[in-house]
Amino acid sequence: MLKFIKVMSNALICFYLFTVSINTVAAATIGKIAIIIDDMGYNRHNQSFSKLPNPVTFAILPFTPYSKKIANAAHQQHREVILHIPMQAQSHNHLLGKGALMEQMTKQHFQHVLSQGLADIPYAIGVNNHMGSKLTEENIPMQWTMELLSKRGLFFVDSLTTSHSVAESNAVAAGLPALKRHIFLDNVRTPAAMDKQFQQAIEHSQKAPYTILIGHPYSETLQYLSQRLGAPNKDFQLIKLSQLIPEKQRVILEDKKVQYQRTKQFNPLYPITNIEKIQ
Repeated sequence: MLKFIKVMSNALICFYLFTVSINTVAAATIGKIAIIIDDMGYNRHNQSFSKLPNPVTFAILPFTPYSKKIANAAHQQHREVILHIPMQAQSHNHLLGKGALMEQMTKQHFQHVLSQGLADIPYAIGVNNHMGSKLTEENIPMQWTMELLSKRGLFFVDSLTTSHSVAESNAVAAGLPALKRHIFLDNVRTPAAMDKQFQQAIEHSQKAPYTILIGHPYSETLQYLSQRLGAPNKDFQLIKLSQLIPEKQRVILEDKKVQYQRTKQFNPLYPITNIEKIQ
């Protein structure tokens, strides 16, 4: 009888260890995905994206008709907001819009325009580039960008509109988190095409520490994400953008943000005088 009990006990222990092992492997294959919706601010219908789950981040263009309204509404939802700053591209720069950062700017003008963009988007915790295939290839403008963001306790997400971007390396050099886009969701706006991109994001997230997926405020994108994120899911974990930043770096950024706010109380930004006005 004692021998039988011992055998059964060993069997139960083995079964328990096997179950734990299976669960551990399953948990390890659940990737982390952060989703950013770019180009927010031009259209009042952009506000429909507030129906998406809270972890989805809004990247808002500065000086657009609904920029502040969308940022304030997102904050009320405890949704993260970043500045979607226009940056010089290799072509089609007439599409950049107001407040674009250009290669020919002086450092003073460049950082002033970036500061004004940040001032236009309340509650921004970081920045990513709108277009920027030219500017993100240039070390000096990227150094100026990261210098200002570092002082303010903000981070940069490289939208990776060029394979020759130096934004990530300059962020690392400035002590900032090195975040970058991995997948564009909606270059083709059909359900089948977006589903293919989303599946690529899931597969990438299971092999990498995280995946950043970028979409845009199209009605097709809203419909697809509403269905995809509303369905039961065991393949990935949808997380906030800031959760991709290691805890130690988050603490450092928060300390810098507090320090900047204190300094700003005694030395507010001087209004534009001899600096060229933002166009």
